[in-house]
Amino acid sequence: MNVLPRRVLGAYFVAEGTGFAHHWYVKRRAKKAPPPELPPVDEEYGQNFMNLARCQGQGSDPLACARFARHAFFGAPPEALPREAVHTWLQSHLGAASDDALTALEATLGHFSPTRRGSTSFFVYGQGAVEAWYKPLLLRSFMEAQRFLARRRLKQQGFRETRDPTIPELSYWERCEGETDEPPLLVLHGYGRGLASPLFDGMLPALGRRRVIIADCGWLLVTRVPLRDLATVPTVRQIAEAVAARLERQPVDILAHSFGTAVASALIQKLEVHEVQPTKSAVVRRAVLMDPMCFVPGISKQAQLLRRTPMDLTTELLSETVPGSSGFSMWEVLRNVVNRPDPCVSASLDEETAAAERRKWIIHQTYFFNYFIFRDLVYSWVNNRALFGPDYLDRGLLRELNRQRRLLTIVAETDTMIPASQLRAELASEGSFMWLPTVGHGACQHREDVWLRVQDFLR
Repeated sequence: MNVLPRRVLGAYFVAEGTGFAHHWYVKRRAKKAPPPELPPVDEEYGQNFMNLARCQGQGSDPLACARFARHAFFGAPPEALPREAVHTWLQSHLGAASDDALTALEATLGHFSPTRRGSTSFFVYGQGAVEAWYKPLLLRSFMEAQRFLARRRLKQQGFRETRDPTIPELSYWERCEGETDEPPLLVLHGYGRGLASPLFDGMLPALGRRRVIIADCGWLLVTRVPLRDLATVPTVRQIAEAVAARLERQPVDILAHSFGTAVASALIQKLEVHEVQPTKSAVVRRAVLMDPMCFVPGISKQAQLLRRTPMDLTTELLSETVPGSSGFSMWEVLRNVVNRPDPCVSASLDEETAAAERRKWIIHQTYFFNYFIFRDLVYSWVNNRALFGPDYLDRGLLRELNRQRRLLTIVAETDTMIPASQLRAELASEGSFMWLPTVGHGACQHREDVWLRVQDFLR
């Protein structure tokens, strides 16, 4: 009677060991891979970089600029940074324009240290280390089962799947029998659960029978590992080009979340600037960005999430968001990781209760995402080796759409991946903006008030 359980257990450990060996092999190949080829210097990107980082020009903000630089150097205060290291960092982003940028940075923050003491680490596109932790077979099976059920649900809702001819892993789920007086809605999901995201559970039914096209990037599902080489993972630029070709320049609305906003930014840049002739109307009618990752002030904050320890990050974020907050224990961390804070918490909480909710969200995001997202193999590769600012960061076009009321930005107050308060100050006064107090990254996907606001905006 004990033979069958032992065989099942043995088969499980063999499968687990094979998965671990495969993960180790792919990660080892990634670490030994040569640095990716850097894109050519983009003068327009360089001209806007310092302005949008609030480090130069009329809109310069010393506090925002100092925070941007501190995050870029993984927590080191600007006054302690060697001038040579800052110049090297700027040169990696801006090329020949780094001399003028350094002068502008010193005019905002003051002079940097003239001497270099020891090594100074900083964020550079395409040169980060690929660090990832193996995900057990049971977790991978659970994620794949969720994806299977999500695919079946889409089919029941009248969606049909087609493969992209240029990127085999990219597919489109399209519902064509919708309203014809509205342009189709292109949905770009983020990294994590993919088609099983709560975005599709609540948002799609709220849209009624509208025509919808979902760009399904299967490799963005947590726990998935390429067969051999991470270099085959499509880049943001490649995804945007493939989706643009699929749209064939037809008018479209865009709804994007998290990593999907990076693709949306690159896509809008291509459709609005490179594809549309002056005599033609805009291809993108309206766009909704939820938890956006495509604005310059956020790039250094996102980079540090991949390098600093969760304890270090949580301590800093709590001091910024919850002034006077005390330290935290591992028991508190475990409790907040297992029990996700309420994404639909009321906006009318008293200050003491709101501060407690912010604390829960910060601890939950930092530790939960550190294991499931930031240390996932594909995510680490994409963000450390295959992501380049000129490919996707907004150069002012999204802000122009915001002024024209063609952009709705939805931001959560305690989002650990973006400078939420800074984006609110820059975007809310000029366009459509939705602020979600106390909650964090991903909460917008669960909220009915968000679905209703998106539905109303897209009309």
